[in-house]
Amino acid sequence: MCLKRFNSKLARKSIDITASLLWFVMMKKRKNVLRLLYNTQLLGNSLGKKIPKRWLIYGAVATITIPLIALGSMTIPFQEDQCKALLMYYSFGLNYVNDGNNCIVFYFIIFIIQFIVHALRTIVAIIYIVICCFLRNLLNAHSAVSAKKVIIQNADTGYAYFKNYLDTNERIAVILKSLEKTMSLPIFLIVSSDLMGLMYGLIKLDPFNNIPEYKDSIRPYTVMIVFVSARGLFSFLCISFAASGIHQASKNAKDTQQDILKQLLIVGGKKEFQESLLLNNSYNNPPFILSAWDVFYFTKGGILSVLGSVMTYSLLIMQILK
Repeated sequence: MCLKRFNSKLARKSIDITASLLWFVMMKKRKNVLRLLYNTQLLGNSLGKKIPKRWLIYGAVATITIPLIALGSMTIPFQEDQCKALLMYYSFGLNYVNDGNNCIVFYFIIFIIQFIVHALRTIVAIIYIVICCFLRNLLNAHSAVSAKKVIIQNADTGYAYFKNYLDTNERIAVILKSLEKTMSLPIFLIVSSDLMGLMYGLIKLDPFNNIPEYKDSIRPYTVMIVFVSARGLFSFLCISFAASGIHQASKNAKDTQQDILKQLLIVGGKKEFQESLLLNNSYNNPPFILSAWDVFYFTKGGILSVLGSVMTYSLLIMQILK
């Protein structure tokens, strides 16, 4: 039981701690984030693409609704003694509220806490997801147009076209490197908190625990626990799939690069092909992979590996406690 309390408290505290660290990190990186957004928009304009307005609208709605849902999951009708216990938890054991006012003060404090915890992390996650999806679309659109040209006979896919293709890919890669450098640590904090929230929910809602007293004790907090766990899973999946899309788009761009080079070998002159081959070697980098502070990398296989590790650890803790 002590181990279970320790794991639950560790998961809860980690969410609060990462929220504080995220505020500190983003204050340090705010200028870099603004520069990243500006450069992304500038790149899109040069390629005739813009970030869809509906993405921004969805992001604004999510930024407002997620803290409100979090607040709603906490403002269930607690008894006075439950509000007092929760207040003492958030005030490090201090009891400075008169009896009868504990729930009023608790609801006010929890609103501030939920807004601080969820608003910034939601904004940062949305910025990251939007940039990832936008750059993924740029890579896919650019490689798709070039792939169609390779198929068409007598299409202009000479050295000049090949160089322009590589230059455009390199411009996108520069923004991707800036994204990795600027957002890698904040995303690591968010994803770590998401996984801890998921693990917290799995352990607290332990389906293997059939003790009636335990089920009765967590029943008032079930909505809150389910929200923390579900939000963590949803946030992790959204971030991971958006970031892993960059890896797949980069692989497609590399495949198209090789197809253009093969086309030059078939229809181009010997000198033109040799120049293109030298150019290809200078741009011959592996597909780009985004990471969470180099702790783990956003690929489809990596996502399944991380989720599997969390599930395995949670089940192990449940079995030990059983």
